[in-house]
Amino acid sequence: MSSLKRNLFLSVFGAAMSATVVFAADLPAPPVIEYEPETPIEIGSSWYLRGDLGFTIYEGANASWTLNSGATRYFADQSIEDGWVGGIGAGYYFNEFFRADVTLDYRHGARHKGTAACTPSPCSSRESVDFSAWTLMANGYVDFASFYGVTPYIGGGVGVAWLNADNYKTSHVGTYVFRSNTETNFAWNATAGAVFKLADNVKIDANYRLVSLGKARTGRETTNTATHPVKYKNLYAHDFRVGLRYDLN
Repeated sequence: MSSLKRNLFLSVFGAAMSATVVFAADLPAPPVIEYEPETPIEIGSSWYLRGDLGFTIYEGANASWTLNSGATRYFADQSIEDGWVGGIGAGYYFNEFFRADVTLDYRHGARHKGTAACTPSPCSSRESVDFSAWTLMANGYVDFASFYGVTPYIGGGVGVAWLNADNYKTSHVGTYVFRSNTETNFAWNATAGAVFKLADNVKIDANYRLVSLGKARTGRETTNTATHPVKYKNLYAHDFRVGLRYDLN
């Protein structure tokens, strides 16, 4: 390439570059895109877990037995041994005053004792059976204002009870001995308690709960000579429980 052509090319290229710079300067500034970080989702906020263990006093049962003849014999001198209860649950805080949870509790076998009339009359025999139960409840609570770090509350719930009658025994030779049986009943409870804050997410919950467990009955007699089981009505449990509540927030 001759020097004349080279100089002419460089002049044209320089003019083109200058025009490009001037044109670019006249263009509007590119838009500024601001990055907004995603808001993290709080998993577990307002939820809590609970576990309870306690002592139970039973009342009721009102045992009776209908003979094949149709006559009904009512047990006398009835009593039920005390027992224990343990349970777990999960709940949700709707606000600072109202919460709800679902609880599953188990009540260990408690022995019911009574005296029944027998033949030949007059005679009587000591009868016994062991009660155990599972309860599944949906509960609601109202929390009151805290006082010196203690928050009192009241509540109640409804659900289902699986009430088992097992290990039937009698002191009278020749008296019917009955098989075990489980009844499914509507159940309800009324609760009052207080909560003490142990740590940011941990609370101690001490409470009293009255539970209606419903009715129970034995199975058929072991030799199938008795057509009617022994029936137990209006069984209640007075639970005195202490538990831990863990807030998932």
